[in-house]
Amino acid sequence: MLKPIGLTEGHYECRSLDETLPVFTELLAAEVVERSDKRAVVKHPNTAWKLVIHEGGPDSKNKPHTNHYGFRVASSKEIPRAHQYISDHKAQYKIKSVTPPHEAHFAYSIYFKEPGGNDLELEYYNPAAIKQGRRIAAPHWTTPIPEEKFPGRGYVPQAMTHGTLNCDDKETSDKFLANVLGLDIIGGGRTSTYISVPNMGPWYVVVLPTTHRDYLTEANRFTLKLATPEEVEDAHKEFSTKGKQLGIQELRELETNGRAHFLLSDISKNWWEITS
Repeated sequence: MLKPIGLTEGHYECRSLDETLPVFTELLAAEVVERSDKRAVVKHPNTAWKLVIHEGGPDSKNKPHTNHYGFRVASSKEIPRAHQYISDHKAQYKIKSVTPPHEAHFAYSIYFKEPGGNDLELEYYNPAAIKQGRRIAAPHWTTPIPEEKFPGRGYVPQAMTHGTLNCDDKETSDKFLANVLGLDIIGGGRTSTYISVPNMGPWYVVVLPTTHRDYLTEANRFTLKLATPEEVEDAHKEFSTKGKQLGIQELRELETNGRAHFLLSDISKNWWEITS
């Protein structure tokens, strides 16, 4: 079993960086911290984890709604205002669609589809959920971003809170995530599983079973960090001999160009990067 010390990155494929990056910087309060020809890294100032965005070109497919990333606001009143602002600026940002505000469990949110073919979520999470033991409901920030830092929209995204994955079978997926990848199951219910890294901050991934899968490429993955390069090398060696038995669908070569890392496709054919 892996012993990850960090869930450090999400990876996300779009069609055009020039079209997608303004959605993150101007609608979601993220910052571009790195940019090359076909790759950019964005980071929300209140979030330690990064999102690596890969430009896949005009033929990149639309991703399933259940493979999205979520950002959180501090007040429920901001959700209708976000809906209004993003709806009013659909043409400017080439937004394909915006859902009306809706409630589900303790969340109140909207979704919108950016021009790169991905859904994004803006949510408010009712703090009453904390009393029921839902640790994901706690604020994902220490110091709120004031409105003057993100003016004129009527809402302020305070953090990037989560990503999502699909699986084929919840029970099988849960066992693999816990017993092979070493992840903590921190919540969920009959239809979902919330996972994170043991003793880590509040960022999490929601895993949702579905019967009709659109399997994604390795450009859409999450990165798990291990403590040392030796741990990464040992993990790759073990997976090379026992991977099929454990449920790993595909294992890529170990690379040591400045850091030890490799890619694997899990029991649900989702991609993960293991790095030092």
